[in-house]
Amino acid sequence: MTFRITIIGFFTDSYTLTEPSTFEWAIPNSRGAEEFEAYQDAEDLAVDFPLERQQPFTFNGGASFWLTFDLERKEDIFTPENVQSMCQVEQEFLTIREYQDVCILQSDARICKEAEDTITFLFYGAGASSSCPLLSAASVNATSTRLYNDYLSSDPSVSEPAAFFLDVFTPDRTPTFTVKTRSRIELGTPLAGYRSSADEFAEQSEEYQDFYEKVKDVFFDFFGLQSEWLNSAYRQKATHRGLRVKWYSIQLENIENAETILGDLLLTIASIAFVFFWMAYQMKSIFLASLAMFQIVISIPVSIVVYKNVFQIPYFSFLHILVVFLVLGIGADDIFVFYDGWRLSEHDSDVVSMINGNFGDSLILKKRMSIAYQRTISAVFNTSFTTTVAFLATAVSPIMPISTFGILAAVCIIFNFVFVITVFPAVIMCHHLWFIKKSCSVQANEKPYDITSDEKVQIPVVESKQSVMGNKLSTVELTAIKAESTINLASNVVPKEEDMHDAKEGNRRSSVQLDENVNPNIDPNRNDVSDSDMTVLDKFVFKAYLPAMTYEKWRVPVVAVVVAFGLLIFGVIAIGFASQLGPPPEPERWFPEDHMLQQMRDDWIEDFVRGDLDPYVQLFIPFGIAGFERPGFNRFEPAENRGNVKFDDSFDFHPAASQRAFLRACDIASNFACDREACEEGLLIFPSSVRCFLPSFQAWYANRTGGLSTEDPSLSREHFLGNLSEYRSTEPIGTDTFSRSEKQRLIGFVDGNLRYVRIDAVTTMLESTATIDLVGGRGRVDDMTDEINSGAPAGMDDSFGTAFVFVWVEAELGIVQGFFLGLTLCFPVAFLVLIVATSNTVVSFYAIISIGFIVSSVLGVAQWNGWSLGIAEAIAAVIVIGFSVDYVIHLGHVFVDAAHSEGLKGRKERFVHASKKMIPTVLAGAITTFGAALPLFACQLTFFPKMGTIMTSTIAFSVLFSIGFFMGFLLLIGPTGRIGDLDWIAEKLGLARCLERCGCLKRNPQAPQKHVEDPKTSAIGLHDSIPEGAVTNKV
Repeated sequence: MTFRITIIGFFTDSYTLTEPSTFEWAIPNSRGAEEFEAYQDAEDLAVDFPLERQQPFTFNGGASFWLTFDLERKEDIFTPENVQSMCQVEQEFLTIREYQDVCILQSDARICKEAEDTITFLFYGAGASSSCPLLSAASVNATSTRLYNDYLSSDPSVSEPAAFFLDVFTPDRTPTFTVKTRSRIELGTPLAGYRSSADEFAEQSEEYQDFYEKVKDVFFDFFGLQSEWLNSAYRQKATHRGLRVKWYSIQLENIENAETILGDLLLTIASIAFVFFWMAYQMKSIFLASLAMFQIVISIPVSIVVYKNVFQIPYFSFLHILVVFLVLGIGADDIFVFYDGWRLSEHDSDVVSMINGNFGDSLILKKRMSIAYQRTISAVFNTSFTTTVAFLATAVSPIMPISTFGILAAVCIIFNFVFVITVFPAVIMCHHLWFIKKSCSVQANEKPYDITSDEKVQIPVVESKQSVMGNKLSTVELTAIKAESTINLASNVVPKEEDMHDAKEGNRRSSVQLDENVNPNIDPNRNDVSDSDMTVLDKFVFKAYLPAMTYEKWRVPVVAVVVAFGLLIFGVIAIGFASQLGPPPEPERWFPEDHMLQQMRDDWIEDFVRGDLDPYVQLFIPFGIAGFERPGFNRFEPAENRGNVKFDDSFDFHPAASQRAFLRACDIASNFACDREACEEGLLIFPSSVRCFLPSFQAWYANRTGGLSTEDPSLSREHFLGNLSEYRSTEPIGTDTFSRSEKQRLIGFVDGNLRYVRIDAVTTMLESTATIDLVGGRGRVDDMTDEINSGAPAGMDDSFGTAFVFVWVEAELGIVQGFFLGLTLCFPVAFLVLIVATSNTVVSFYAIISIGFIVSSVLGVAQWNGWSLGIAEAIAAVIVIGFSVDYVIHLGHVFVDAAHSEGLKGRKERFVHASKKMIPTVLAGAITTFGAALPLFACQLTFFPKMGTIMTSTIAFSVLFSIGFFMGFLLLIGPTGRIGDLDWIAEKLGLARCLERCGCLKRNPQAPQKHVEDPKTSAIGLHDSIPEGAVTNKV
């Protein structure tokens, strides 16, 4: 069945990555998304004939090609040789054959418009030859001198175009010169065959991307750059005749993202290899490790098929591939738990009795598997359930990619759990029969565990306590495995060599268990077996951890006190660091610092004088739009059927009051003050950027009618709208600065009816401004539109200000919201699981505090690294809970169950018991997950190393707080006897009988009913329950 499901995935394209979409990270029902998409859909409907490619494509980063040139020494970059070199580089772009299909067209001819923001145009002029001849020094000096003089002009219309080419330190140099310069080549919109830039936006974006694929190849060839695995060509230095050259476009970034992800994903092989070899070492079997690894890996495609075809979620992006690294660690942890259960089952007293009683091998194996299965399923279920809930907590995020990531991860965890309790038991049995027993089957009359009369021993009296207490151990969970009472028997019974486990499987942790129940005040350093029979993790527990944690000075376990309370202080400090996390102060950085595309994002903001408005937020202010609706929209298909604009039926632009309200809006936009951090120059909008078409239309109408006004009361609506429609279809004449394509977008006729009008402007807010500051700037935009709408006539009082950057601002705020919502869901669920798993409120309380400290510590690491609550941090914070709860559940369960199944009363007894039983298993799982995450640090996309840091930090802090803080507090002030148990609480509240009658409570007859402290030795409870005459242990 598993193979069939996997094959189905190939035929249903389940493993195909979803094409990136502009709105996949947007929150569909947010105000920002709905307003922006309403404006965009209205513009698309308003274009009643295909526009010429006369406008630059600026939406969502645009399609402009940027070049920067750096002399890398303090000299004027404008020399004849350098100008020629820069021209040659620009011509590599301009002479690409496909450039003719994407360039901005001249208004009077179907040929490419000159790229004016280039070194070629600046120094060679219009119609320059693509051969870039060497200019004379006089010519170059004359042009550069004019450029510097223009920059120093007091007229912004002269100084700003000149400033575009100058570096930020130019004003400070005497004489004036620049060592860096830049070029920009804009591409046009809409492309051939499309009505507008919004028409079939995804398809147009793909055509731009196809063109930039050719640009990438041309420039790599020109500069001799070549990408290698884990070393992008963009991380190499590009130079041409002594000039450092860099280039950028958003399309090149998208291409690089896709190619880098494919290279980074090959590192999953390293993760798989590490987990495989570690499992082979731990289980001493390549056969078991191979099939266990196959089981883990196959769960991923099976989960993807179910995720896509059962849950009907078609979205699958690079983010989802991160699941591989998570599942490797979690799956291996479950494998270790079951394998340890199987190994320890051989020393269960019932199994030893069957061996001693000459039962058939078939019955013994069934009994062992039954014991291992019953003990494992509870432990694995508890951890799998909590981890699944943690991942599902991300599913409530309003950000669709994060939400679907959580769903896929949860499905993977579920399938891993199912495979561990169904497939792996069969694998274990096959391994035992094929490799351990050297046989493919066990006959009923075989007695491989039979022993000679000389070898027979009697079951010790102490081991029979389970029969005295009336319960059989076959129903006890894994974390309460009873091995102490049979250790002496196991060391005396010598089965036939061909029948017992081989030496590789003999390194079992159960062989180092001590008989605590004979003397509760056992020596934690006592070792009944030789060092050769212990694993590295066993040696750590016996030779380092237990001696240190139980070391006493003045009857106080000083190491445990220092460790537990030291981590308590550390955890409190970590909460302070974690509380400082907030939304990102800048856009997410996807590439390393030495990556050209990342450097270019920084350079054009930091290294150059502001000479254009491209880096600033473009604002659109429409009138006549009532909203946006999404009938039939599927959030998991973000590029499909996004919805339709709703127009305001009361909108009427003909009345003079409406026209005056529009002109008033233009005036308000041009002069609206802004004192927020995001704004520059004390204004919200650059006055020169306001595109208000009405004065031009009024001048055009007056010119053709002999001075008549469009506000004339005698002017009929039909006449007014007819002239307005004619105006929007004409090319600019005289003082009219609005091209026909721009008029089409600003004046919205849909099916012959005027449905909206619009003002375009550029704000003084940089797109790279911190999210929290953009929120403040957006507040001023809302204040401005409120002022515009106040007192406006009906139909003109519904304007709003929209920009694509506001969509992303809401997405980043949604990430933070999902983060806190996830934590709100995870912590209560984790606490309930702890209560159910341990049945003890005191242990659960310590455990949930430990989890809180782990989460805070990991987030504190993020804050210490200068990170914010971005995508990686928001996902990781909830995942941390799923990982960290595993260890405390295992340890807490064994600690509590030591009283129920073993009759151990004191803290120290239970602490030592839990440490020896579970810490090696916990460490084995931790090492697996830690090692699986290490290859993430070698990835090029910064997201993956960041996730690697978070995952390894999570494992490190989970281990530290679990065996240090949590176990330390259980040793020092943990519960004794039945204190804190649910049935004990029910008895204290007088509810026990009632709960028993309704089946909600079942008291364990094995648990010690009463515990009496020794007043001489119970200062901190470490020496409680010491029998009279026993010698206390002091190391």
